[in-house]
Amino acid sequence: MLLLAATVATSAQNFDARGLTFLDPETIWIENTLNSLTLDQRIAQLMVVRVPLNMDDKQYKEFSERMNGYGVGGFCFFAGTAERQVTMTRRFQKDAKVPLLICIDGEWGLGMRLKDMYSFPRNAKFGQLSPDADSIVYRMGEEIGRQCREMGIYINFAPVVDINSNPKNPVIGTRSFGVDRERVAQLGIMYALGQQSQGVIATAKHFPGHGDTDKDSHLELPVITHTREYIDSIDTYPFRRLIEAGVQGIMVAHLQVNALDPSRPSSLSPVIIGDLLKGQLGFDGLVITDGIDMKGITNTYRNGDAELAALLAGNDIILLPPDVPQSIERIKSAAVQSDSIRALVDYHCRRVLRAKFNHVLPYRDEDIQVPDESHKEICDDIVTDLNFNIDRRIDTIVNRAIAAGAMPGCQVVVMYRGKKVIDRNYGHLTNRAESDAVQPYSVYDLASLTKVCATTLAVMKLYEEDKVELNDKLSRYLPYLKGTDKEDITLKQALSHCAGLKAYDNLWQQTSDRDSILLLIAQSQLSGNNNYCYSDFGFMLLADMVERVSGQPLDQYVASNFYRPMGLRHTTFLPMNNGVGAMWIAPTEIDTLRGEIWGTVHDPNAAAMGGVSGHAGLFSTAGEVAELMQMLLDGGVYQGQRYLKEKTIETFTRRHFDKQGNRRALGFDKQLFNPSKSGQTCPEASQNSYGHTGFTGTMLWVDPDYDLVYVFLSNRTYPSAAENKLARMNVRTDIQSVIYSLISKSEK
Repeated sequence: MLLLAATVATSAQNFDARGLTFLDPETIWIENTLNSLTLDQRIAQLMVVRVPLNMDDKQYKEFSERMNGYGVGGFCFFAGTAERQVTMTRRFQKDAKVPLLICIDGEWGLGMRLKDMYSFPRNAKFGQLSPDADSIVYRMGEEIGRQCREMGIYINFAPVVDINSNPKNPVIGTRSFGVDRERVAQLGIMYALGQQSQGVIATAKHFPGHGDTDKDSHLELPVITHTREYIDSIDTYPFRRLIEAGVQGIMVAHLQVNALDPSRPSSLSPVIIGDLLKGQLGFDGLVITDGIDMKGITNTYRNGDAELAALLAGNDIILLPPDVPQSIERIKSAAVQSDSIRALVDYHCRRVLRAKFNHVLPYRDEDIQVPDESHKEICDDIVTDLNFNIDRRIDTIVNRAIAAGAMPGCQVVVMYRGKKVIDRNYGHLTNRAESDAVQPYSVYDLASLTKVCATTLAVMKLYEEDKVELNDKLSRYLPYLKGTDKEDITLKQALSHCAGLKAYDNLWQQTSDRDSILLLIAQSQLSGNNNYCYSDFGFMLLADMVERVSGQPLDQYVASNFYRPMGLRHTTFLPMNNGVGAMWIAPTEIDTLRGEIWGTVHDPNAAAMGGVSGHAGLFSTAGEVAELMQMLLDGGVYQGQRYLKEKTIETFTRRHFDKQGNRRALGFDKQLFNPSKSGQTCPEASQNSYGHTGFTGTMLWVDPDYDLVYVFLSNRTYPSAAENKLARMNVRTDIQSVIYSLISKSEK
């Protein structure tokens, strides 16, 4: 392989023979390489040839020697296996005098051509994405580029940026991103830039636009009858946008575009390539013909005439010439008779060599290989994100609930495999016309999610620091329980709601003092058994225990040990006292006694205790709650810092009283023993999952079996908590069921 002067240092030595003009390493390599080639080889450098199928070792050796003998510029693979292609590529490059441009037509990934490689969905599916999810297309292009790079592929003939404007089109269809020129252009840019970030040339196709045809150019020459104005405003619009964004290659289609050039196919037209593409649109990248062996060309042009016409029209690369020696001879004959054609050969040869200098030589020392299994996981993640973002069932459920008055708005966040795959905000903070729309930073009253996001976390921390034991009696830390029928209640019982405590009582009607409320709990009636009974009282007592053991009130303890170190700026008790503006907070109710409850805790007992309690009072966003739960799912680690031990999390998220028929874990709720659609979680959630729901219309659920976190926050209690339409409509659990169906779909 010829690698002349590619590493020449930029110094005073890099001047021409007269010492007048500075020559950069790129120019030196291009000129040295060009001067080493015969006219035949310079012409051959403009050609990328098809690699035949089903060759044995002897045949592909002969093919390599023959084609590299001509000096062709590159090879294009269309089928086979990745291992076979890597083997052949190594041989082809070894036999080549000048490094080869290895190409592939992999619009939806290398699996489009190689049966053992990954295939993404067609562009039409990505076209369903909303604009805020365009980065998914970038990631697809990036991953396709990464796989190309590993296999020694330097050009991928993608993306397709034709507008799918004709439903009878036999050749574009789902290969297009859609019917809207803006979306086609934007998604094409994302694909191209993602691929080019990996050093692989992206090729926008099929210029000037193949979307509105009813014939296949593989079989015949389609005719475009649009006006010049239509072509400028619609057909070429995506190409114009991609050129502005820096796409490095454009493939020209075989079309008869009557308004531009009625006498020649677009791929062979100086008017369309020279005047329009290069002149008017200012494109200076590689211009590549569509396959010259397609019948849209070969039905009319033979014996190298198409290849010569392609050169004269302004193409840099002549793709898939049916007869390489005949094509070389036809162009050579013209070049010998015309100095301008000879100069044209050199001009385009330099452009091809420039592409090789920038896209082949930098990677010449890399060992090409078949991409390993890690790439499949990356691809699966991209497709999972795609499926989550294009599915509109969640939108339908939420919008129906808002229309029915079940809530003014909500936040939905889903983390899957450690990544946020859904982050959607619906409706408004209230049902008033002037109300602000829900945003990712909108803050909600978590209600009973406080039990797990604050109190349980605090107890977990104290437990693993050996400051409390699960079988300790609460009265050990709370003297006012001694001598009462609650003296023997253990931490484990209180956390599991089997301490015999009352479910609830309007203690706020009797006192507005925190200590007095705790004494009223101590004096309340105990059921006398340890059957499961969901109770706020146990968590109100646990919060007091946290303060007495740690020396800090619950809100300060969880903020200093979890929220602040994790960067959760909106997760706090007493939000308006801690930097959260009222305009960010969703109000919870218009109450006859308290007026509009906005920025203070909805639960009246928690409010009477000053807004900080173990059962209610915490505010947050769905995104921050999801991060908190992801920390638990990741074994207590968040952004490289450990907050809890994995064993602690396992202890608190499993059942301890299941033999007594209690489904609850320690602090956390669990799936029903016999799941049903009317349960507090959807039937699809695993038995290993855990979470909680809240009175104001909130829910969090973690499922380790699926590496899944789901958070739903709303203020369904606004303007009145009297009727719980949210629960009656199964909004939270129906959304959760959709999430599981999307996971199942992505894992098939």
